[in-house]
Amino acid sequence: MPRGERPLESGDAALTRFAADLRLLREKAGSPPYRSLGQRAHYSAATLSEAAGGRKLPTLAVTLAYVAACGGDLGEWEARWRELAVGEEPAPALESPYVGLAAFQAADADRFFGRENLTGKLLELVGSRRFVGVFGASGSGKSSLLRAGLVPALPGRALVLTPGANPVEECAVRLAALMGVSAVELKQEFAADPANLWLRVRQFEPELVLVVDQFEEAFTLAPDAHWLVRALTGGPRVVLGVRADFYGHCGRYPELVESLEGSQLLVGPMTSDELRRAITEPAARAGATVETALVARLVADVAGQAAALPLVSHALVETWRRRRGMTLSLNGYEAAGGIEHAVARTAEEVFFAFSPDEQRAARLLFLRLIALGEGTEDTKRRVPRRELDADSLLDRLVSARLVTLDRDSVELTHEALIRSWPRLRDWIAEDRDGLRAHRQLIDATDAWEAHGRDPDALYRGVRLVQAKDLGEVLSGREREFLDASVVADTARQVAVRRRTRRLRLFVALLSVLVLLLAGVVLYANSAEQTSVEQRNNALSLRAADAAVDLIGTDSRDAVRIALAAYRVSATAEARDALSAAQAEITKSLFAGKDENGAMGMYLSPQGNLALGTDRDGRMFLTDIASGTFEPAGTLPETGFPEMFSGDERVLLTRTGVGEAGTSYQLWDIAVRHRMRKIAQWTKPAVVQDVNAAGDVLAVMGQRLDGSGGQANWVPTGVLTLLRVTSSGQVEEVPVPAADVQSAELSADGRRMVLVRRDATIGNVIEIWETGAELRRLRMVIGSDGYLQAKISPDGRFVVVPDRALKVLRVYEVSDGAVEWSAVSDTTATSLVVEFASDSKTLIVSTEGRVLLWNVELAGRPQRIASFGGLGGLLEQPVYRPEKKDVLLIDRNTGLWRFDLDTDRLIATACNSRDMDLPAARWNDYFLGVKPISVCS
Repeated sequence: MPRGERPLESGDAALTRFAADLRLLREKAGSPPYRSLGQRAHYSAATLSEAAGGRKLPTLAVTLAYVAACGGDLGEWEARWRELAVGEEPAPALESPYVGLAAFQAADADRFFGRENLTGKLLELVGSRRFVGVFGASGSGKSSLLRAGLVPALPGRALVLTPGANPVEECAVRLAALMGVSAVELKQEFAADPANLWLRVRQFEPELVLVVDQFEEAFTLAPDAHWLVRALTGGPRVVLGVRADFYGHCGRYPELVESLEGSQLLVGPMTSDELRRAITEPAARAGATVETALVARLVADVAGQAAALPLVSHALVETWRRRRGMTLSLNGYEAAGGIEHAVARTAEEVFFAFSPDEQRAARLLFLRLIALGEGTEDTKRRVPRRELDADSLLDRLVSARLVTLDRDSVELTHEALIRSWPRLRDWIAEDRDGLRAHRQLIDATDAWEAHGRDPDALYRGVRLVQAKDLGEVLSGREREFLDASVVADTARQVAVRRRTRRLRLFVALLSVLVLLLAGVVLYANSAEQTSVEQRNNALSLRAADAAVDLIGTDSRDAVRIALAAYRVSATAEARDALSAAQAEITKSLFAGKDENGAMGMYLSPQGNLALGTDRDGRMFLTDIASGTFEPAGTLPETGFPEMFSGDERVLLTRTGVGEAGTSYQLWDIAVRHRMRKIAQWTKPAVVQDVNAAGDVLAVMGQRLDGSGGQANWVPTGVLTLLRVTSSGQVEEVPVPAADVQSAELSADGRRMVLVRRDATIGNVIEIWETGAELRRLRMVIGSDGYLQAKISPDGRFVVVPDRALKVLRVYEVSDGAVEWSAVSDTTATSLVVEFASDSKTLIVSTEGRVLLWNVELAGRPQRIASFGGLGGLLEQPVYRPEKKDVLLIDRNTGLWRFDLDTDRLIATACNSRDMDLPAARWNDYFLGVKPISVCS
């Protein structure tokens, strides 16, 4: 049997009554053992027993936890505690000289003690090496060493940043603020090439030191660490702060391994002397003293523990609040709960100060700030403010220094809170699978919104069932995503139930009509076949999505999965995934075909020629009709290519810009070994387009503008047609239109579409006849979203990307100006749109995606193909109907060929060995379908 409680001693009558009433409350609750009571209250049995011992007044947090565990009235007991505590609390505290759970910052350098020796070693290492890694356990003081030790001691400037969930944006924003430039511009540059980060730093200040703290976020929060690794190992002076348990993650990147060789510093536990300085010096600077007994106790409590420094600092903050006069005492330290309980006590006090509804909201908020470890410890997670719905609650947690706000993000002040607060650990352990499911739903919600709330991005099936169980943890935007998924899934289920009811009706009728038994059998067989086809179709779609996700990382595996998906069910999605994966594998790089290296690549309109330029300005033609690069001749002069004519017999180039304008040249390239110049001119204008024969050009006037302190060529909005005669003379024909934004010619040069700015109605689209006499045929009222228009080669259609409404509008302009159809499957801001040579096919290229549309039928555009998972933006699209393929160029001068001939595509894939999926992987994608040989 448990021992009885010690009788209350005589003394302070009020304190004795308080303790006696606590004991009475426990008796009314059935006299549970203190061990059981401790499990309910999240405090030790000794602490709760001492609370009812009558020797000293327990803390408010302990009192409320005791009362809550016994089912008492929290409001009544809080009022009693405060009444009894009058005169017991110390005077209001001055600002604490300790930082608590938060890391030291550069502004705290004057109270950062104990790491002088380690700071000196780090300075010496940074002075001799351009790339340094600082490793240590969570709570060992890495961030404080970097921010309050290294940064103030550096002779030059330093920039401190953390990777976050989007390292590209984080680097752009922080560097833009330092350099005084546009963050949007920097983000575009960095995303295009990681090496641009070093280029910008070198231009601004070559010896700037980038201090990247909490580098492990690149592995836990960011979707891919490759960009950040390439950017940081490309040249700038860098110091990384990395948690020691992520050392193995760094070893997965050869660039990091090479850069960190011989330049690593390990942050271990403080020595006893270092701990004493860290404890006593900040207090001394504030005019306070620390009892010798307290120093000895603290050193003994944390000696040899690498991860205890945040707990020491927090315990000292709480001891400071309980000091007497200007002395920090051992009694105050013990009253704060010591190293073991100080953090938990603070968190519990804040938590119990909330109402029941606020406590539920706080629990959900804390769980959002946790990143579950996969083979590593759980870590803190930085969360965008838009993901949270509790601003008032957040402000109070920030005031208690349990969480930290940084611009538009929120995170735990320190991971020590995860280790030291039992309640939070219990919350995490209760449902780790549910937390993982919630993280997946957050990512799915972000993807859904990023794709313009695309219905294809909604949950369905097992994932939807799991998400419904998440309940109150969802934020408003996550609830919208889940509701939309439920509505879409309900609609699918209604359709399924409708088909099921019809089937039951047929069965009932046929069972009565015995004479139609044969029909019943046939119908049942048909229904079974339909069910199998529907299942196979769904499995094929899912596998096609998985194949698209692998393009660029494991494209050969993507080919296997897409080919298997097409064999299971010949869906367009599986065919397109196979074509995209095969295109990524077989893409040809134009670079390296010349000893000086290719600087650019330009496709001809029919896709038979490519023009490359090298660093010396030489221009060389290459025959790509056969799918390989075959040299076809070099132009006799250097310069820069502009465009091919539609018949691929004429090439427009330029050689530079002078005071008189831009110098242009027209070349006859029909005979490759005897290419000749047929015309040249210099004019303050830029060429907008050239017709198929190369003898009619549309040019936009330019003028020098020095308003910004530097003379720059800017468009005048004045358009001119240039007609090139057979003798090489260039005749100018002014176009009577003002404020022209862009222009394009039909293939025969007889029609022109231009976008013009109208002061009253915005941008308008105009169709002009460009024969012997220029005249405007018709006008289409547009919007500010209309910036450019494309005309089909036969002059029948005009397509306008409406960037304001994220839609492509197609107009039929051969006999009027009628809106023919609208293509809405494009939401990207980076957009390339071209008509194919057949004048009825549109090629649309966005970031990571290429689509083909047939717009021949009014109001019914038909999607021919959709290739996804391509990484970046592909440009210069050429659709070759006769060869059944599409050519595009990427930013690395790579030539992509998307095959639209299914038989040829499968034959190409089956030229490789081992295309069949192993049985285990087959079941991952096609459970219930008998494995087949995909190439037989």
